[in-house]
Amino acid sequence: MARIAIPILGVFAHPRRIIQIDERRLTYLDAKRAHILFAVGEAIVGSDFNQKAPDFVYIVDDYLAYQRRESREALAQGLLITENWVVSLVFARRPRGFSHLSIEDRRRVLARLAVSDVQLLRNLYAAFVNISASVFYSHQATWAEVGYDGVSVDHPELLATPRWRPGDPRPVEP
Repeated sequence: MARIAIPILGVFAHPRRIIQIDERRLTYLDAKRAHILFAVGEAIVGSDFNQKAPDFVYIVDDYLAYQRRESREALAQGLLITENWVVSLVFARRPRGFSHLSIEDRRRVLARLAVSDVQLLRNLYAAFVNISASVFYSHQATWAEVGYDGVSVDHPELLATPRWRPGDPRPVEP
């Protein structure tokens, strides 16, 4: 089914080029799906997503190398379905592709996917959030925002006074 649906959906997908993408660096995503994926990540994280996770698309493309073909195809289908203007019309009342919507309208689409009666749409929402958040929080640029000082292996001094026990003078036991 995916081998038929992906090319058909791909013909009708015309995502907005939000960021510059070097297609030569992509193995599992094409330019269309990469732009849709970025639009999804930007809707989940916010407008400063590109500054916080500038290589988001390439990290996800690399991650897809470790997934089964069926999982890669499912993500491709989900991205192309989300970009379809019919989805935006139903969930955001806007007859444009997902990537062409404002961030608020994209969030509205995602919020409606999250509470959909259709399990597949809820799963799609969960996958989008998991992918976007995992790459976003893995970047050092976001660590200060979430109160993470870094990896203790690289910075052993972080273990001297644990942040989860402020004011507790007892040493951390190995």
